[in-house]
Amino acid sequence: MANVIRSIFAFCLQILILGTATPGFAQVDPTKALIGRWEGTVESSGAPGGNQRTLIINSVKAQGEGEWIARGRLGITGQVQEGARGQEISVSSKNNEIFLEFVRPAKAPVRLKLVGDNMLQGTIGGIDKGRPVNYRISLEKTKAGEIK
Repeated sequence: MANVIRSIFAFCLQILILGTATPGFAQVDPTKALIGRWEGTVESSGAPGGNQRTLIINSVKAQGEGEWIARGRLGITGQVQEGARGQEISVSSKNNEIFLEFVRPAKAPVRLKLVGDNMLQGTIGGIDKGRPVNYRISLEKTKAGEIK
């Protein structure tokens, strides 16, 4: 009887430990993690204005379970307007990963994934020799992630 009680106690203890530990892994709050200045490059030698890009995310608001709407602006580094309201960016969470999607004014789709705490990686649409292509883009949150 004592062995049965010990086994039940050990099982309940494991469930309790797993239940409290699991939510702490990879649970990222997009409303805090995404806001700020992100700088990086597009992997294209023929990108207009060079390959340096800046993404400024001004706000992120919850829309529903695992969905948010961010407002921000992506552009050529040095030409992105500070404080500008920007465009709508769809943010979603799948399998504890954060994804951002939006379409640039030139109808270029942008798809990004938050990697770690300070890196966004993905693709941006473009045109090469008259054909649509996807270029890799990588953006790192600036030191303080501050918006000037």
